[in-house]
Amino acid sequence: MSEVLVPAAEEAVVGSAQAFDAKTAMRSVGLSIFVNGVLPFALYKILAPHFPAGSVVPLLYASAFPLLGLTFGFIRTRVVDAIAIFALFGIVYSVATMLLAGEVRLALILGSTQGFLIAGVFFVSALIRRPILFFMVRQFVAGNDLERRARFAAVDEADGGRTFFTATMVWAVGIMVLGATALGLALTLAPATYLLVNNIVNTAVNVILLVWTVRFVRGRLALAAGN
Repeated sequence: MSEVLVPAAEEAVVGSAQAFDAKTAMRSVGLSIFVNGVLPFALYKILAPHFPAGSVVPLLYASAFPLLGLTFGFIRTRVVDAIAIFALFGIVYSVATMLLAGEVRLALILGSTQGFLIAGVFFVSALIRRPILFFMVRQFVAGNDLERRARFAAVDEADGGRTFFTATMVWAVGIMVLGATALGLALTLAPATYLLVNNIVNTAVNVILLVWTVRFVRGRLALAAGN
């Protein structure tokens, strides 16, 4: 399961509109690893001996923790944002593939392919000049304020849309790499170990992408706004 990094992503993107708080970001990353990695790993290890070998039932129960994390994030922020939508898609996709697969190894392999689908959406959105990152950043920077949205769009237009095209393409490549990594881990690791290791890899790559995006977008848009 390669869920989008909801807690850390929310903190990092919101922080980009204000000031980056390293302690807050680290707490968010730690919470994400605990909820999406450690707890599913522990629950799977506890439940697996009580089910037939290869059963997907322990994996289904383990999926409850990312869903609870997503629900808690919504209650805390009161916002259904693009990050949460991708996270929910990841959870639903994982559960659906588990039920279809019927066997834990195949379920993990099929579930790992979600990264390729999400990467494809990012690629296409950039190519049709509707880059997803534009809408995600606009949401956190301007919210539903029409005046702020208009200013945000004006700066993007002055930039020629290049910043969010580039950022979205970088994310597409990063998500594609995550998908390939998840597939490799699903083929080689024990299910419980996969749940933990894959989440740590996802967290690390997402944090790197978020930090790069914040710095890249802020610098480019500041330059465009000054022209």
